[in-house]
Amino acid sequence: MTEIIETQVATQKTVPNKKKSFLHKFRPLFWITVALPTFCSLFYFSFWASDIYVSESSFVVRSSQNQASLSGVGALLQSVGFARSQDDTYSVQEFITSRNALEQLGHTLPVRQFYEDKGDFFARFNPLGLSDENEAFYQYFRKRQTVSVDALSGIATLSIRAFDPEEGQKINIELLKQGEALINRLNDRARRDTIIFAEQSVKEAEKRVAESAAALSKYRIEHGIFDLQSQSEVQLSLISRLQDELINIQTQLDQVRSISPQNPQVNTLQVREKSIKAEIQKQIQRVLGGGNSLANQTAEYQRLVLDNTLAQQQLSTAITSLQNAKGEADRKQLYLEIINQPSKPDLALEPYRLYNILATFFIGLMIYGVLSLLIASVREHKN
Repeated sequence: MTEIIETQVATQKTVPNKKKSFLHKFRPLFWITVALPTFCSLFYFSFWASDIYVSESSFVVRSSQNQASLSGVGALLQSVGFARSQDDTYSVQEFITSRNALEQLGHTLPVRQFYEDKGDFFARFNPLGLSDENEAFYQYFRKRQTVSVDALSGIATLSIRAFDPEEGQKINIELLKQGEALINRLNDRARRDTIIFAEQSVKEAEKRVAESAAALSKYRIEHGIFDLQSQSEVQLSLISRLQDELINIQTQLDQVRSISPQNPQVNTLQVREKSIKAEIQKQIQRVLGGGNSLANQTAEYQRLVLDNTLAQQQLSTAITSLQNAKGEADRKQLYLEIINQPSKPDLALEPYRLYNILATFFIGLMIYGVLSLLIASVREHKN
């Protein structure tokens, strides 16, 4: 009888201990790190979180100039007339995500009201009305905007997250317009700079032609030269004729002396011979002598002629370059080609409700496990 009573007492003591051990597992740390956050996440993402619609569009910046061979979609686009310009695609990406783009967007759309007047308390901008800075809204909007560029194909994808599908589509359309306006400004700047540079080259070439022509004209007037080569040919031709005439006179003089030494023509022929020799010497001195001889003037004259010729060739080249620059300016160098127009989503893709709830639960479990181990280690260390 005594053994039965002791067994009943032991059983009564064991049952409360098991209940206490079971309840002890769910101590406050578990409720704080796992149960309560998961419940809040479940409530928020199931009943409170606002739907977020994602409007997407894709575009590529192409150039009229031939680019290197591409692969994949880039090669396909090039085969139908596209030649990507990836550096300018990154420029458009940087501009679309800039503060200037958001400021310009605010002039055409009430973009700030789109995110202030709609959405739940945690998702919309400035829910308490305490922050009115442009920088705060820019940082908020940057999280609602994504521009990604495929390095292989050069295709950029613009994604806008909004609480209303139509508003997201409007923002997407306006940002693409701003990107195209940026490309047009780049084209205008390149066109203007190219033409200005070509026109400046033409002006400089014209100035050089005028200066070289003036220097050549001044030299001709000062030295009495129009065409040095022609004048040299005339002088040499004259010397040749005088030498021929001198030979004829000397022949006649020898004949007269042999036949009749006392003939009066001998004196006449001798005077004529002397006169021709003097003229030949004079002409030779004029061509080959020092001072203002043609030989001494040749180097300077040829230099002036060469300067004038080169200046004229430079002017001709500059005029051709100007004409080519104007021809290039008549056609665009860069294009922003929209591949997929901004979509108007009919299904909210965000927030990821189930994913966020499960993520909250598992993260809470990990935190609970780590804290439990830390607390157990501290207790063991104290004991």
